[in-house]
Amino acid sequence: MQPVTRARVAVSVTFLIHGLVVGNWLARIPAVKISLGLNALQLGVSLLGAAVGAVAAMPFTARLCGRYGSRIVTRVSSLLFCASLPLLAVVSWKWLLGPALVFYGAAAGSMDVSMNTQGADVERARSRPTMSSFHALFSIGGMLGAAIGGFAAEHAISVRLHLSVAAVALAIPALLCGPWLMKLRDEPRQTTFRLGPLHGILVGLSVISFCILLGEGAMADWSAIYLSETPGVSLGVAALGYAVFSAAMAAGRLAGDAVTARIGRVNVVRWGSLLAAAGLAAALIAGTELAAMIGFACVGAGFSSIFPNMCSAAAAQPNLRPEIGIATVSATGYLGFLVGPPLIGLLAEFAGLRIALLLVVMLSGLAAMLSRAARDVAPPQSPGYKERSGNDVSLRPR
Repeated sequence: MQPVTRARVAVSVTFLIHGLVVGNWLARIPAVKISLGLNALQLGVSLLGAAVGAVAAMPFTARLCGRYGSRIVTRVSSLLFCASLPLLAVVSWKWLLGPALVFYGAAAGSMDVSMNTQGADVERARSRPTMSSFHALFSIGGMLGAAIGGFAAEHAISVRLHLSVAAVALAIPALLCGPWLMKLRDEPRQTTFRLGPLHGILVGLSVISFCILLGEGAMADWSAIYLSETPGVSLGVAALGYAVFSAAMAAGRLAGDAVTARIGRVNVVRWGSLLAAAGLAAALIAGTELAAMIGFACVGAGFSSIFPNMCSAAAAQPNLRPEIGIATVSATGYLGFLVGPPLIGLLAEFAGLRIALLLVVMLSGLAAMLSRAARDVAPPQSPGYKERSGNDVSLRPR
């Protein structure tokens, strides 16, 4: 097996592990809430620790990747992320859950930056789009992890036993695939991010990431609630709203590399954002159950390949190390994911949820307007990159 192929397999497994860890934890949050006697406010504040840890760790991780290489950082952060699962399970005092989630979030953020850097390097070595397939495996891992967690909850398996077994089971493939990860080439790029004229495009990529991940957060927290407020829709059917969104996103990411290779990153961002905006707007205007399901599917499919392409485009910025670009768009995106749900809730309190969700429509339109920021910059040492019309770049070898 060729080194690049081995690296692609290793990065694929890493993304799958990341999704499995997240899915297993999310499925057991209700049980942890009950066991610790947390109210909604206490749980919300504790869960905020994960986002704080992730955003804080990302710039630091970029510096570590620049100094030691993303290969070693990916291996270490993967094991730390697995180890965070039993740590969350053994917490016995409610005030310790927040700090435990800060560690969980920091490990997740570190793994996010380092594994995306690995993915960008594999994509660059292959000279063709690859990043969407990695993110598809994260989505699939999240769904599988949630299913495993749901099975454990249904059969009254203790949180401590479940998450401890999951941690060991996931750490094993993380250890095994670690040696296959790719060593980054030593390139003369910056190891710190300083905003300047050269990096104006990176600002555009970051704004797009913010808009898209805010929309993802809104769908995660409010899609089921929106459906539950639709006349004639049961709570069981309402719960399918996010499932439809997730399934469409996973399917879109599986096809995303082929679509990106065919139409280019700019068009993926432009038309994906417009699909999400048009689908959700039509659903909100119609106000029916079927329209909502179709709208959520449009948002999932439209958003699916945008953030993976933001990571790839950020990693390709000239005179900037890939991990710095990826950390910038990832941290900005996490902020969007963090502020989106409460912002939607605040707007819904004053104007109603249907009006509040129009924010996702407007931000999707903004992402479409900024889509030219996603054009790739062809590295001079990579003859496989060739500029296409519209200042977009095909990653297919010529």
